[in-house]
Amino acid sequence: MSAHPRQRNGVINVIANPSAATTAELVAAAGTGIKIEVVSLKVVSTAANTVTFKSATTAIGPADDLAANGGYVLPYNENGWMRTAANEALNVTLSAASKVAIHLQYRLTT
Repeated sequence: MSAHPRQRNGVINVIANPSAATTAELVAAAGTGIKIEVVSLKVVSTAANTVTFKSATTAIGPADDLAANGGYVLPYNENGWMRTAANEALNVTLSAASKVAIHLQYRLTT
């Protein structure tokens, strides 16, 4: 699911467009003892949708209800907005089958 990853100064950019009402992997598990820390995020949905970010299967953020063509931005936060448990993938779950544009920046931490 990770499309167009780029890295600069330890921060990795990912652009993804999940569209199924299911859980999609955004960033693969990074390895033993390594966590994925989201430092900025943009989400836009073409239809009403509930978007939940997860560490594997555990929610690490609220279930965000979006209106059609709605979205939000979490600006750069040096302390991180959310982080996965060690050696778990960063996933997103959508409640509706609609295109969702996600641009996130993350870094790997211990």
